[in-house]
Order: sequence, then C-alpha cells, then structure tokens
Amino acid sequence: MLHRLCLLAVSLALISASEPPAQVPVPQPKPGEGQPSIPSEKPSDETPQSPAEAPKPVPKPQPEEKPAAKPDASGNQQSDGEKAPADKGSDAAKKEGEGKDGVEQQKPAVETAKPEEKPPEPPKPEDPAALQACLGDLKEIGAEFKQLEPIRDTEQGCGIEAPVELSVVLPGIKLEPSGTMRCETALALSRWTKEMMLPAAALALPDRKVTAIANASTYICRNRNSAENGKISEHARGNAVDISTIAFDKGEPLVMKPRGEDGTPEGAFQRTITAAACLFFRTVLSPGSDATHQDHLHLDVLERKGGYLYCR
Repeated sequence: MLHRLCLLAVSLALISASEPPAQVPVPQPKPGEGQPSIPSEKPSDETPQSPAEAPKPVPKPQPEEKPAAKPDASGNQQSDGEKAPADKGSDAAKKEGEGKDGVEQQKPAVETAKPEEKPPEPPKPEDPAALQACLGDLKEIGAEFKQLEPIRDTEQGCGIEAPVELSVVLPGIKLEPSGTMRCETALALSRWTKEMMLPAAALALPDRKVTAIANASTYICRNRNSAENGKISEHARGNAVDISTIAFDKGEPLVMKPRGEDGTPEGAFQRTITAAACLFFRTVLSPGSDATHQDHLHLDVLERKGGYLYCR
C-alpha cells in the first residue's frame, strides 16, 4: 500500500514538470513566408468598419476662385469680383460706361459741369429825395458839375444810376481832370476840402493856397486793386476817388506818398488831412497803407454794417 502511494506521487511530479510554460515563444517566420495574423486590439486601416463607427472626413477649405479679369468697353481691365455691364454691346452701355471699379459713372458733361457763378449785382438805384438833397447841397457849397445819363454795365456789375461829372470842388479849386462819380462822393470830397483841407493848409502852409486836386481815378469798371478776380471795386460804382497830388498857387505840388516819419510842414499837412478824411468818407487808404496804395490817397463812401469806418 505504501509502495503504491509513492508511485502515485512520483507520477504527479513528472506530469507537473512536463507542462509547457504560460508564455510560449512565437517562432519567427522564415524569409518569403507571410507573417501569421495576430489579432490586435485596434482594427487595421484595411478592416472595414461600420458607417456609424467610421469617422467622417473633414473637407478642407478650398481657395476661392476669382473670375478672370475682363476688359471693359474702353479696353481697361475690370477688377476681380466686380460686375460687368449687363449688355456690353448696347449703345446705352457704351455711352454710360463704367469706371475701372465697375461703378457707373455719370456722363462727362455732368462731371465737368461747374456751378454757375452768381451774376454781379446791378448798381443800386438812387433814392429820389436823397439825390435831390445831395444835388442841392453840392450847388450850395460852390461845386461845379453836370449830371450825366445813367451808366449801366449789367454784365460786369458796374455803373452809376445818377452820375455827376465834377470839375470844380470848391470855388477856385479844380478837380483835374474832372471825374465821374455819384453825388454823395462828390459832396463828401467838397466838404472834406472845405472843412479840413483849407484850414490845415492855412496852418501848415500859410503863404500858399490850394488851387487844384489831381484826380488819379474816379469811375472805372474794374475789380478791387485791378485784380482779375475778386470783389468789384468801389470805383466801379462811383463811390471812390483817388488823389495823387494837391497843387498850390506857388511852389511845388504836394505829392501823395508815405510820410509817417516826415517832420516837415508838408508831412504834417498830409497826415492831418488823411486822418480827418475818415470823418467824411467811410474808407480811407493813405499812401503806404498797403502795396497797392503807395502813391495816392484812396477815399470812398462804401456803407458798412453798424457804420463801421476803415481808416489806414
């Protein structure tokens, strides 16, 4: 009995020793033989998958195709993405045309049209009562003049509705040459001469008497400072007179020129009558006041807002 148990134990020991190990090495394939397929955890690329499991391919953005540039009616290339004329062959499309950006343009006649310039204002009519009063005062002061027909230049905006030709400013004092102007301008010149020039000459030049005033300019149709463009001159409306010299009964005439630093009686006389002129005229530009007034004295009766006077 003991002998049988020993044989049984030896047999079991031999059987357990003969079992292969848990991991058996896989033999390597020989060259030229296919590798045995081994199941893997993930399906290969060739393994078909069900539509639900297969990821959908993401489409790649394609570059936007732009239409090729097309020449327009004038032979210019149109920019990309712009619409061409609906009917290139029609006469209407050719006449209207499109710019290089495809935007419809107006006709050249409309593009180049300039706004119409405002026509110049015609000369203002004289108030009949004021005119008659002025003519009466001019006669009373001793001036010599004659009334002229209206001067009208509607195209340029020049003219005088009731002009007078002044030849004698005061008795014994001529305007040389005689000048055409409004009555208001003539009366202001006569009053200034009587009330300011003669008393100043008696003080500064007591041995000399004023005999003539040289007229450099009265009525003339032009712009200010004879410019090609700009506002119309007050000379063109009969409102202004320019004086170049003042003559005396003896000695040399007084020439109008800049005399700001002139300490002679002549200099004092000119500065005095120039400053006093703004009591009779509304604009006074003395010699040297600007580049265009170097050799004459400008006087005019232009009305300004608020009664403002411009004296230089």
